[in-house]
Amino acid sequence: MPEILVKIIRAWPMVAKRSLSHWRLLSTVIVGVLLASTVMSGTVVYFEALRELALDNTLNGLTAKEIDILVKADRGPTTVEEFQKVGREVDRQIEGRLAWFLRGQERAARSATFFVTAPGDEETAGQDNARTYFTFMPSLLDHITVLQENGGRLPLSHAVNAPGEPLTMEAIVPAKDAAAFGVGVGDTITAVPHWQDRTPYVNVVITGLFERNDPEAEFWHMDDQLVRNATSGGSFRSVPLFISDAAFFNVLGQAFTDMDSSYIWLLQVDTDKINASNTTLVRRQMNAMQRRLANTLFSFRQITELDDALAEYDRRLFFSKIPMFIIMVLIAVVILYYVVTLSSLLVEQQRGEIAMLRSRGATSAQILTVFVLEGATISGVAILVSPLLAATVISLLGLTPAFSGLSDAGRLTVHVSTGAYLMAALGGLLSFAALMIPAVQASRVGVTRHRQEAARPDAQPFFQRFYLDVMLLVVSIFLFRQLTQQGSIVATGIFGEVAINQVLLAVPAVILVAFALVMLRLFPLAIRFISGDSPSLMHLVVGFVVAVQLVSVTFNGALSGAGFGWAFGTLAIAVLGGLYWATERANVRSYRIVGLAAQTLLVAVLVLVGWDLPTLDFLSFSIGRVAVSPALAAGVMLVSVTTEGGGVFVPFPLGAAFLLVSAFARRAPIGYSMGMWQMARNPTHYARMSLLLILMSGLGIFAASFGGTLERSFQEQARYATGADIRLEGLVLNNLGDSRPLVDSYKMMPGVGEVSPVLRAFGTDLSRLIGESYTMIALDGPVVKDIGWFRPDFSNDPMGELLTSLDHPRPPRGLAIPDDAVGLGVRVIADRPHSTVAVTLRVRDVNGRYYSYVLGLLNTTQWQAMERPLERSARFGRQRPLQPEPPLTLVSMTIHDTDGRNRLRSGSVTIDEIWSRDASGAVTPIETFDDITTWAVLRGARQSITDVLQESVVGYNGDSGSALFVWSEGSPLTGRGIFHGPEANPLPVLASSSFLKKTGHKVGQEFQVSVSGHRVPIRIVNEIDYFPTLDTINKSYLISDLDSIVRYTNLETTSAEVKPNELWMSTTSSGAERQELVRMLQDTDEPFHILRVHDRVQVLSASQVDPLVQAGWRALLFMAFGAVLILSCLGFLVHAYVSFRDREMQFGLMRTIGFSMRQLVMLVWVEQALVIIVGMAMGFEMGRRLGSIIMPFLSHNDRGTQVLPPFVLEINWGTLAITYGFMISVFTLIIIGMIWFIRRISLQRILRLGEL
Repeated sequence: MPEILVKIIRAWPMVAKRSLSHWRLLSTVIVGVLLASTVMSGTVVYFEALRELALDNTLNGLTAKEIDILVKADRGPTTVEEFQKVGREVDRQIEGRLAWFLRGQERAARSATFFVTAPGDEETAGQDNARTYFTFMPSLLDHITVLQENGGRLPLSHAVNAPGEPLTMEAIVPAKDAAAFGVGVGDTITAVPHWQDRTPYVNVVITGLFERNDPEAEFWHMDDQLVRNATSGGSFRSVPLFISDAAFFNVLGQAFTDMDSSYIWLLQVDTDKINASNTTLVRRQMNAMQRRLANTLFSFRQITELDDALAEYDRRLFFSKIPMFIIMVLIAVVILYYVVTLSSLLVEQQRGEIAMLRSRGATSAQILTVFVLEGATISGVAILVSPLLAATVISLLGLTPAFSGLSDAGRLTVHVSTGAYLMAALGGLLSFAALMIPAVQASRVGVTRHRQEAARPDAQPFFQRFYLDVMLLVVSIFLFRQLTQQGSIVATGIFGEVAINQVLLAVPAVILVAFALVMLRLFPLAIRFISGDSPSLMHLVVGFVVAVQLVSVTFNGALSGAGFGWAFGTLAIAVLGGLYWATERANVRSYRIVGLAAQTLLVAVLVLVGWDLPTLDFLSFSIGRVAVSPALAAGVMLVSVTTEGGGVFVPFPLGAAFLLVSAFARRAPIGYSMGMWQMARNPTHYARMSLLLILMSGLGIFAASFGGTLERSFQEQARYATGADIRLEGLVLNNLGDSRPLVDSYKMMPGVGEVSPVLRAFGTDLSRLIGESYTMIALDGPVVKDIGWFRPDFSNDPMGELLTSLDHPRPPRGLAIPDDAVGLGVRVIADRPHSTVAVTLRVRDVNGRYYSYVLGLLNTTQWQAMERPLERSARFGRQRPLQPEPPLTLVSMTIHDTDGRNRLRSGSVTIDEIWSRDASGAVTPIETFDDITTWAVLRGARQSITDVLQESVVGYNGDSGSALFVWSEGSPLTGRGIFHGPEANPLPVLASSSFLKKTGHKVGQEFQVSVSGHRVPIRIVNEIDYFPTLDTINKSYLISDLDSIVRYTNLETTSAEVKPNELWMSTTSSGAERQELVRMLQDTDEPFHILRVHDRVQVLSASQVDPLVQAGWRALLFMAFGAVLILSCLGFLVHAYVSFRDREMQFGLMRTIGFSMRQLVMLVWVEQALVIIVGMAMGFEMGRRLGSIIMPFLSHNDRGTQVLPPFVLEINWGTLAITYGFMISVFTLIIIGMIWFIRRISLQRILRLGEL
């Protein structure tokens, strides 16, 4: 071992000199290795800095009182010994678990609560609300000022009564409490225990009053939270009595031996001692102390906001860093590929030298050792330097605007931990491996092989020869399938614990690299296609498309069970594929043109007749309100352009594209042809740069889509949560006084536009024995479609059309009651006496409020004329109940058993007439039942299915019409009867996808559900995926028309009125006017009481991207775009330099055989521009596709819950355009510089160098 080390030390200077000879290329490789290690180590440093920022942000959001820990335990009797027992146990836990992050502690004790009376009134103690208690605080005098008025002084620590007299003590009292209680200095009060004890009471002389020096000091937290809390609030008047600890134990404790006392500790937390690395320990120690003391001490309590804040901090940090870590992995992967690419170019430049060394006797092992020493030196230096470089850069990020709200405009506090060096070592080892990949290949190259490769380069790189790209694609598909099955990168265990599948974090990077490598396999075919040499790429694409379409259409159609309609789709694809094959086999040009025209015509006809032609979509994009969707149907590309005014489609056969490029290639300038020939001859050289640009562009698009999507999502979450401009939650309509209009009352408020009441009610699916529960949302569809916020992906059809389709064409109408009516009456006769069965009429007023009027009992078999006044009177002196506002409408008539202990027995009742009576006593018939077809049976109860309404031959006047209502046995207190209107038809509703999935129902089905306990028939008319304010991921919903639901559910007379409990409104106000409107809605109960106001403007401002997340993302995007910019420019510069050096002799020779400088310039532009355009275009599409695939699996917020609405891919075009614009500018300058060098080529020097 020492001999090998000595040899390495001796060889190292030679290796260093050799490396310095290639310093230009080597420096770019060093930059890549250093960046790789810096990014890897910076991941740890960056996340630790973010953790510290997040912790500071969390703790700064709490007050000192909220952070401090309060501990309380009860113990009796009140003696020093018992207090010491409690103190030893508590102190042991504090010293062993919490002392290391505390800066101090305070103590207090509190006695049990006493009744308070004046001296001599001890017998009446407890009959009023006066209470008191004794307390001591050892450091009280440091925080109070005893008032000197009236001779105020501190109390004595012993009893002041004479022997044989009642026990008397001295105490001081807070001045504020003394004033509220009506006592002062020198007054005596009597404290009487509420339990039996050896001492019946104690007299207390108030010797002084005091005020707090600082009422907001931490010291008073234990007094406010635990000492006063037992008697504060409610209807008690309490006066605290402060005494010394000696008086507390030696006088009070000895006098009341059966008294329990509470002992309190205030633990003052030093937040400077809590950092990101010990937050978990802090929480564990606090929880452990709580568990321990709760088991050993009576009535133990531990109060603090710190544990919940730290738990919330850990949870937010856990979920916030997931997408950031994914971007870091992507950056690291791209940098590693950059290292591989640049090291390959470096080694290629040294192949001649390596071949020469092999020809002079050097072995492959010796040559490889040189590269190992070189790579180990570079990697070793990077491992040592990169953590410090990462810490410096990340620290400087605090000076950027991204962290302006978090770092106080100073540098970020960073810490280079062991983990940072371990990650740097990992980055260095990976970089070393990347450096060795081309070195191992080059070390085996001899002179003969070197000359062969120079004359005819390898057509395929090693990963294509061994199909490593295909294997990686298979792995990425497997990982993506696993991610799809799991549903998210975040997994939840059996016991609710949340964890991250570390492997799945690499899925975006694996997918990006795999697809880039596979697309690179198509690069030579694409070059040959563009140059017009071979249509192999077109054949491959069409064959793949036809195979996919045939398999998907056949399997989907066969599994759907919808007949054999799918066979036509299969036939159409097969015919198109056959036409394409026949066309491409044709050797006659006219035949090929006819074949292309036939393909185009067939596709156009199928689309025009409205047939659903199977296509494979790709490269879809939108520009403003114009959507462009290319698709392939066998060998025909179908480009659809859709706008708000309609859409057009353009079919274009792929074969025509090949004919065009072939025709152009035959007429193209020689520079273009030579460039395409050179790229087709040596695709590996150009493919490396294309792959680097693909990865760089893909990383840039993916990172930009991450940041843009995140910012858009936070805004849309706020809009989704509010639903409208302003949403009033917990609306309570008045049940007393006069009926008032709901919508008009709010429309009269300044700034309010359209208003829609909303009902949010619990319901159950009644079509199953054990039905699924759901929530019914009833609203005014035409209004909500205008004031609500919706997105096109909330449903398949436009939401406006869905909401307007909820109107019910035949709602219950009701009978108009004269405006001058003061009473209602009905004449009925029962089949037999029903002594507990009541007859009730249901009335609706002009404001849509419903009232039940119980007219009387069916307690006889004679005709009964029942009547009741419309004015509702108060009972037993209560407040005046809600009064109806005319005009009124009679909606239903029911019977119900008023005895809840019995079941309703079956029976019948004949109804002769319903009338109204005015103030003069005149009677006006409302319904004579000459025609009962306008009435229907109320089916609100399950047993009402057998109820019958029919014409009766029995009339009060003999020949008058009447109706016979027959009911079956059923439940008591449930209305059974009739209502005026057509038979209840199913109400149209929209069902959430979650409802359909849980219940198994489908669109178009009719069944019954309950809404707030009322049976309602419904029909599902359509399906929605999302709707504002609804958690459609975890819960089930139905959406219906409010008026229809309210009318049908309120037909029953015995149940509570179903009425709106929310209000959605639009407003045109802004600024101070809007704030005033929101304040009026929040602070007053006018026109109705509401629980909560959701203002979209306030929610948007409050729910902007979390400053921590936003800062982290901005910095991360800066790193991503910085890596893309630096590495792309360096990579292209090295690529152009190597290309020029390798082909300098070739350019000179081309000049000598007649190529003009313009033709050489054309050749360079064609080669380099094609590499740039293809690489960046393919990377752009791959990054966009990758974002759309991966983003749904990251759609959770920083608390781990599903984001609603889901993410919509949003690319930050501004930042992307600046970055890509700068890259293209640099690329252009590099190409111009390369052309300048070509113009300066000396033909004489070139001809002397080569072997011509």
